[in-house]
Amino acid sequence: MMAPRVILLDSNAYFRLARTIHPLLSGTFGEPPPYALRVLKVLDEEYLSSVRLRSKFEWVNRPEYRADRAANCYIAMGKPATQVEAAFSYLEQHARENGFDLAPEDIRALAVGLARGFPVVTDDKGMVRVAKAFDVEPWSVVKLLKVMVTERRIEAAKVDELLQYLDHENDLPMSKPELKNLYVEYFGRSCPL
Repeated sequence: MMAPRVILLDSNAYFRLARTIHPLLSGTFGEPPPYALRVLKVLDEEYLSSVRLRSKFEWVNRPEYRADRAANCYIAMGKPATQVEAAFSYLEQHARENGFDLAPEDIRALAVGLARGFPVVTDDKGMVRVAKAFDVEPWSVVKLLKVMVTERRIEAAKVDELLQYLDHENDLPMSKPELKNLYVEYFGRSCPL
């Protein structure tokens, strides 16, 4: 069996997607080698340590979501773990020296992306700039949704449903004009918002 192409989601991407697309992380999709969506264990630590996150995303702690994350966490071991730690160190220094206020969880996601060659799904502008400085491939949530539609993981109607939900929750991954432009670019039709 061919190893999957891992796509790593930052915590915000997970919080935006997992309620509407559930189970989000389980299984693979797409042509061989298939894609596999993963999160880091630090997502749970970040969630549990934040009253704001626990209040806004209470569903994250439900058993079915916890089980999906537990079964689909990326954990670096051995040499990859050493590479991730080294990458974390210089990414953290770069972010600090360049005035990017990134959480340790964000830097860890970028470090895994750098060390393992995984794209990282994030719409955080600071994370995107640091990723590009180190040749980590940043994917927007909209790009991931396009890949998921193209590879038949979800239907296009699910994308529209998700964006309407995020708009209602005032949690769009970018400004509405930016989102509309990106949506047209990826989906070739006008955005439902």
